Amino acid sequence: MLTINPNEQILYTKNGRPKSVLLDYKVYTSMIELIEDAKCIKIIRKRENEPVISEADFKKKFKLA
Repeated sequence: MLTINPNEQILYTKNGRPKSVLLDYKVYTSMIELIEDAKCIKIIRKRENEPVISEADFKKKFKLA
């Protein structure tokens, strides 16, 4: 399991509300990769239940031949 140790800096508005967060670039890229992986896993799980079709049927369906 990937461990992310953020060393973030939180920037606040004049009213004291959080406005922005500064992250180390390595932490940011790791977070983006995790999000992208999660999206891919979701797509794979969804498509696992779809019926399998032959390449010829696929080409006919999408008019690729």
